[in-house]
Formats: sequence, structure tokens, C-alpha cells
Amino acid sequence: MIINMIVYYSGGSIGFFKLGIMINVFLLMTGIAVGLYMSKKDEGFAEGHFLADFKAAMQTGIIYTILVAGFAYLYHEKIDPSIRNTMIAERTADLHKKFPDDTNFLALQDTDPTWAGKSFDDFIENKEDNFESIFSSSSVFIAHLMGLTFFSGFYSFFVTLIFRKIVMRGPKKAS
Repeated sequence: MIINMIVYYSGGSIGFFKLGIMINVFLLMTGIAVGLYMSKKDEGFAEGHFLADFKAAMQTGIIYTILVAGFAYLYHEKIDPSIRNTMIAERTADLHKKFPDDTNFLALQDTDPTWAGKSFDDFIENKEDNFESIFSSSSVFIAHLMGLTFFSGFYSFFVTLIFRKIVMRGPKKAS
């Protein structure tokens, strides 16, 4: 979140968008690993159930997910809507490039019955409204929430597995 604000104030927020997503996913994985390590350290690295360790890892991941998703909503709604506006403008320009006039739309009407009986202007307006709703701040919030929750579960499972099989394994017993 701090990195996003630094990039915003330096004027590079649009170009940083995809890199910021990768950084957030990395920080999520790191947060889960550190959270699980701290939890196991508090327990004295005692051998427990896999599900208890998974739950401890998920708690860290979900807290991070809620904070980042909330920040993403505020960022795209209040702080810097230029990313959202740029994405909408790019998609709209692509739409107008693909459908510059009625000719391509008439071909679309022949293949897609959804647009039969509708005008070219209705089609363009409908697509532009779709872009607005797809890139709205609430859609970005939900996408962050769902994506990071998925990654939280995925990383929690594998980080817990790695901790149990590699990090916390006891010394080998001599036979």
C-alpha cells in the first residue's frame, strides 16, 4: 500500500499497475510464511495438526487480503481513478477500432442473435456500459478479494506443507 502511494505521487501509477499486483501476491506469500513461523514460534515449534497450522496461515492471509482489497477500493475510487479511466478508454478505443461502422456490426448480428433487432448505437452504448461496470471500484474490490482469498488458501496449504515437511522436521533417527 505504501509502495502504491509512493508510485502514485511520483506519477507512474498506470505503468505500475501490473507490477503492483505481482508485488502484492509476493507480499501475501511472505506474510503467510512469516505469520505461520511466528505462530509456530509462539507454540515452541510443537508438532500439531496440519489443519491448525493451515488455519494460522489462512488467518494471516485473510487479514492481508481484506486490507489490500479495501485499500484497492479506496485507491481506485478516491485517490487515483486514472488507472480505471485509462483501462476504460483503452477498451473503448479497441471497440471503436474493431467496430468502426455498421458493417462489422451487421456481420455480428448474423452470427450472434443477442444483437438482432438492435441498432449499432445500442451495441456501442451497451459495450461501453459493460466496460464501466467491469472496471468500477467495487468490481476491482471484489476481484482483489476473490483473487487474494484464492491465493491465500493456495499459499497457506503449500507453505504449511513446506513448513511441516522441511522446516520443522526433527533430526533423523538412527536405526
